[in-house]
Amino acid sequence: MGSVLKSYTAASRFPLVDIAGRKIPRIILGQHPYDGTTYTSWTRDQAYRRRWTGPHRMVELMKPIVHRFGVAASREVPTDTALSHWHQDALTRTMDDLNQEIALVLGTALPTTPQKDTSEHLYRLSYALAGDAFAAIWRVDPIIRYRFLERLRQRQVDIDAFARHAMDTILTVPPGLREFEVDYAALDALLDRYRDFTVPLFASNAAFELLVLTQRFDELQRIVDAIRRRFGGFLLGTHYAGVIIPLVEDAGVRVDGYLTPVNAAGIYMFPTQTHAVDAIRRAGKPVIAIKPLGGGRVPPTKAFHYLFHDLDLPAAMVGIGSLAEAEETLGAATTVLAC
Repeated sequence: MGSVLKSYTAASRFPLVDIAGRKIPRIILGQHPYDGTTYTSWTRDQAYRRRWTGPHRMVELMKPIVHRFGVAASREVPTDTALSHWHQDALTRTMDDLNQEIALVLGTALPTTPQKDTSEHLYRLSYALAGDAFAAIWRVDPIIRYRFLERLRQRQVDIDAFARHAMDTILTVPPGLREFEVDYAALDALLDRYRDFTVPLFASNAAFELLVLTQRFDELQRIVDAIRRRFGGFLLGTHYAGVIIPLVEDAGVRVDGYLTPVNAAGIYMFPTQTHAVDAIRRAGKPVIAIKPLGGGRVPPTKAFHYLFHDLDLPAAMVGIGSLAEAEETLGAATTVLAC
């Protein structure tokens, strides 16, 4: 990125909203399926992984989306994989080719030693809040089923076994979750990759839930403040809005908002859609919706009407896997937002 680029605020054809004092386009290009994830099937995941043979193949899709539809912001969650490095390179190439900025809503996982799995504890806390309603919704949720049946190549009996085992965990912090250290050097290395990008917002990966679940709120606040000083505002990512948001708010952790699944079908909104929406409303902070189409299961017009009219959310991230999808999805967003 050599010459001065047109700013993302000037390039965006979608309306801008204020989040943490930064102007953010209301439509943000998601990182899926550039990372080989579709939330539909293993077969489709692998098709994209074969398609992405280098950053130039990603540019072939990214560049016309940015140019034709006026998208000027993208999600970016770095990992140490070829796909991640290619996506970063594709963003740079697209900006250079079009002579315009693409603002990043940057996020990372939480590097820890050792790594921890919070899924059973989140299940148990969700059941404590919503009971059998949660259990029934979780069991048939299409993204849960995708993760078990497609990504992990398991069966329905494995889903049921996970749920039974999760119910045996304690409601207080399980001892096995408590012992870990944040790898700050690894976190800094991930963030350093984006020193030359425009990053108005950081929105954490859901792995940051670990600090909430283990009640390490002071450490979470230190990380939030450090990232704020480096970039823009800090949004906390979670797939369990109805569990995590109240814990963060009750603890007084100062975050600028949240990044969480929100869609009209309630897909991947836990412990229930009602609990998630209630937590979002009670917090009264900006929320960027992820999975607004429920992994391709909610029609775009219905999806955006729910987000922007029914819930009045400021922004949404959408994954686009083809120009045909872009026409349908971004066309619907343009209509709903009256761009």
